[in-house]
Amino acid sequence: MADTVERTATRIQGFASGEYDFQLMRLLGAGNYGGGTPGEVFAARAAISGDDPAQWPAAFVSLATEVDALGAAADPEFPISARDHALRASMYWRCAEYFADPFEPQQREWGLASRASFRRAAAHFQTPFEPMPYPCDGLELPGYFLRPAGADPAVPRPTVLTITGFDGTGEELYFQTARAALERGFNVAVAEGPGQVGALRDHPDLVFRPDYEVPIRAMVDAVLARSGVDPQRLALYGISFGGYFALRGAAHDDRIRALIANSPIVDLHAYMSAFVGGHNPDDDDFSLDDLPHIPDEVFPRLNKLMFKASCRRFGVRTFSGWFERIREFSAVSMLADIQCPTLALAGTGEGGETERQLQQFADQAGGPVTVHRFASLGSDMHCQLGNLPLSNAVIFDWLGRLWRAPA
Repeated sequence: MADTVERTATRIQGFASGEYDFQLMRLLGAGNYGGGTPGEVFAARAAISGDDPAQWPAAFVSLATEVDALGAAADPEFPISARDHALRASMYWRCAEYFADPFEPQQREWGLASRASFRRAAAHFQTPFEPMPYPCDGLELPGYFLRPAGADPAVPRPTVLTITGFDGTGEELYFQTARAALERGFNVAVAEGPGQVGALRDHPDLVFRPDYEVPIRAMVDAVLARSGVDPQRLALYGISFGGYFALRGAAHDDRIRALIANSPIVDLHAYMSAFVGGHNPDDDDFSLDDLPHIPDEVFPRLNKLMFKASCRRFGVRTFSGWFERIREFSAVSMLADIQCPTLALAGTGEGGETERQLQQFADQAGGPVTVHRFASLGSDMHCQLGNLPLSNAVIFDWLGRLWRAPA
């Protein structure tokens, strides 16, 4: 056989499933801020065949283990390399955690590995980093506080408290938005509340609650107790389901001086009804116990995994129980109580219900609302994961104009 010359043996290939492609883009998007490389992500993707979510954990555990080993070998002689390897490993562990069975111990194991890799990386940050656990209902919940490089902790600075949604993690928020905020001179606080992934690692029975203003008030208390925080310039940024949490928080706490909702979910029941395609439990109810007996052709494995995750995080066991539970998650009656300036975001590729709730919020919020719809440059997807630098520019330029924050 004659010798040949090739550009690469790695192939760039997505999935037939839009949900799998979204998760792939989620990893690639984090790469903008050090959370992955295309070569590593597509090397793991090559180990995944078909539409079986059970193949994802093995592929990404293998990748995370290998990249973590590179970090360990570099530390402490080469701290930048050690940091960068550990940051990427953190996101790969998170991907394994995401696709793990939420009722099996491996999910927690891989989640704690993601946290550990991130904290190893943070030991080499130029930006000062502190864990920020905060008390809520007698429990200690996870958080982080970060300052810009060279920031004097005695000088008050604008601060952004960031919360994720249904399946994000505090560590992932570093790549999604915190690093971009730090580069622009903002302090960043990251906190996870009841039902969220990081909190579940520590408190497996702590499920989502509709009155999320309670944990957010505790988060704000923890942030304002830090030195170097200007209480007149405290923003709350809620991402995905966190958009709902943030609306509740801003409606009940006037210490929040600016709000970013990406996107503003005012009615979770209506939102999720559209997400599941109008399926009604009155027509076809089922429980966790039924899943092994439902053919994959009727209920695909990915859908089963997402149903399990919903049951775990909302504390229910049936489709009808979940459907009824999420009726309680509404901010409609309190939109007028949100008096602070708000930036409301959504992508044009997120569907009609997302647009309807975005417009409802803009029409009914009590304070001034700036609406931004992402449509171009690959930014139209949920949370703009396809173009995080553009998303962060819109967010932090808006805050900068609002507060004349450092450029």
